[in-house]
Amino acid sequence: MGLIFRQSLKSSVGYYIGVLLGAINTLFISTKFLEPDQLAISRILLENGLIFAAFSHLGTPYISDKFFSRFKSDDNKHNGFLIFITIFPLLGISILLCFYYFFQTEIGNIFSDKSPVIIPYIKYTIPISIIWVYISVFESYSRCNGRAAVPTFLREVIMRVLNILLILLLGFGFLDFQLFIMLYVITMAFIPFALIIYIVILKKWYWSWNKEAWNWSIFREMALFGGVLILGGIGSNLVLFLDRNIIAAKIGPTEVAIFTVASYIAAIIEIPSKSIRQISSPIISDVIFRNDREKLISLYRKSALNLFLIGGITYLLIAVNLEQLFSVLPKSEIYEKGIMVVLIVGLAKWIDMSLGLNIEIIAFSKYYKLNTFLVILMAFIAFYLNILFIPYLGINGSALATASITLISSAIRLIFVYAKFKIYPFSKIDLPAFFVIIVTAIVGILFPSFGENYLNIFLSIGIKSIFLIVLFVSLVIKFNISEDINVLFKKFSDQIFKASK
Repeated sequence: MGLIFRQSLKSSVGYYIGVLLGAINTLFISTKFLEPDQLAISRILLENGLIFAAFSHLGTPYISDKFFSRFKSDDNKHNGFLIFITIFPLLGISILLCFYYFFQTEIGNIFSDKSPVIIPYIKYTIPISIIWVYISVFESYSRCNGRAAVPTFLREVIMRVLNILLILLLGFGFLDFQLFIMLYVITMAFIPFALIIYIVILKKWYWSWNKEAWNWSIFREMALFGGVLILGGIGSNLVLFLDRNIIAAKIGPTEVAIFTVASYIAAIIEIPSKSIRQISSPIISDVIFRNDREKLISLYRKSALNLFLIGGITYLLIAVNLEQLFSVLPKSEIYEKGIMVVLIVGLAKWIDMSLGLNIEIIAFSKYYKLNTFLVILMAFIAFYLNILFIPYLGINGSALATASITLISSAIRLIFVYAKFKIYPFSKIDLPAFFVIIVTAIVGILFPSFGENYLNIFLSIGIKSIFLIVLFVSLVIKFNISEDINVLFKKFSDQIFKASK
């Protein structure tokens, strides 16, 4: 876990810088300079692009994580693996183009009643999908070569900076919205090209084919694995983003904008989980391939504990500052309707990440098809729960649907991993960890506010957050709850001590 924790920490730096930029963008810049309809359109395009990309890449990023170790050889230039993962998705992209050509009218009809403003921009979903395909492919290749921080920085930081600049240009009247969307797509295309340059700099751009390392048997195995996980990827993205489309179809684009802002705040909670999952995937694949049960148990439990702690303090910081945060947003009278969405979805995400790396353990075992079956099932359930809840509860109903799906799927995976592997993510240290979360929550709830003007609100949020973080870290270290956090704190303290000499 030490290796995973250190590398995921480096990757998390990019995530958290991206979160800061994303928070500034989503909560202040977008809400200030974009009308709710415009914000909804840009998010619908991006998220539908992710849904289509989940099919178009044909499972290539998952193929990289699982099969790269079989081809890894710098002496043989990875036997042409890079060529395969670059060319293979072209088949899925071709299918996507045909699908859009024949069904573009039907896609537009989904939004024709409540959100007709979205229809003229649907065509931009296709280039966005293709761009995301190759961002995912080249990120996976970099990750397999032990490099995750720079790709994360490009996607989470550079892409957001470019997006912020475009929104400012739109807000100050230098662009109209049509041109904004076009440039939005063009700036996204910068990321896969930057990843190619990075791989070249790493001297890992091996454009050489070793036919002796390949045969039809391995092609079939990889295609079958990727094909199964395609459905899982589509299902996962449908679970994540289907609600926006249903809200747009059933209520309208303004509610999509509110739900988008609230969901973004809730998604901050799972950022450490994303980082650890990215770094862990190839390592867990190798551990399962070598049948190293003891290391698997160690990774499983330590990851669950660390994610419980990090997710817990993140959720608490958001929850105790939430009303004040919404009160300072531009157009706060619109967006404060999303408070309950944050609390409901955020709690479900924290519980999910606290149960450990169940998805990865299943994905890289012989039971990998379960993930696919489960996410497809959850996508159907999500669709019906959103249809059922939204007419009665609005966006809070969609949040309840999302939380229900998250918890149901988490529970099923947890039970399955225990049944098949006889391992579980819990340990005796979980009780004091839970105690630390409870104490920090009580202090956060009782902490006083400093006033109602903007300066006092920001001051209150800052002081309260710093105090709770210091309290939380102090308790974790005092009770020796997390070995990884203690080691990290010791290294940090040693560096401060050396610098002070």
